[in-house]
Amino acid sequence: MEWFALSIVLLIVIIGIVIKLKFSGSSDTTEYPYQKCHALFSPAERSFLGVLDQAVGKEYRVMGKVRIADIVTVKSLKDRGAWQRAFNRIKAKHFDFVLCDKNDLTVAAVIELDDKSHSAAKRQDRDAFLIKLCDVVSLPLIQIPAQATYSIADVKKSILDAMGVSTRMDDAKSTPEHQDAPRCPKCSSVMVRRIIKKGEKAGEEFWGCSTYPKCRGVVPITPRH
Repeated sequence: MEWFALSIVLLIVIIGIVIKLKFSGSSDTTEYPYQKCHALFSPAERSFLGVLDQAVGKEYRVMGKVRIADIVTVKSLKDRGAWQRAFNRIKAKHFDFVLCDKNDLTVAAVIELDDKSHSAAKRQDRDAFLIKLCDVVSLPLIQIPAQATYSIADVKKSILDAMGVSTRMDDAKSTPEHQDAPRCPKCSSVMVRRIIKKGEKAGEEFWGCSTYPKCRGVVPITPRH
């Protein structure tokens, strides 16, 4: 009987040890079921980032994978349910790239790199939502089709056009037009001739500071008669 009782006690101890080892070994995977991602960007996004850095030059800092909710906020609403529904639409979404002013990091524009996945119906609904959202908050949105190769000049033009201005010269100092350009009344930098792309004055020309968006100095161009 003593041998039987000892066997029972020993069996209970062994079972207890096995259970303890089982749960102690799996606690990390059950409470922290995470693993590090291989890279922040996909190969296509990483390739485009190199082009984007060259297109924006030193005027902007390029941020990647930024939550929409970190850029756009929901207005105060009396209906808490309506506020929550509006927030739910943006909390899990992000922009592929965000252009920020290099000095104060204010958001100047956002960029979406459209690959083949954007042809799916669900993705098209998301894209339509982003287009409307950016229009409502007056945030320039540039959609660039994913390609094997890119033209830096074309990417730069797409960004400038979406932001509402375009320059007629990439390097003001190397063109004859620069000789007649005024100095910025705000920072004394050379100004470049630009064209208003949107609004009631679309098509009109003006002098804009060459350091834009750091300086937003503007001088009207008087039409010649």
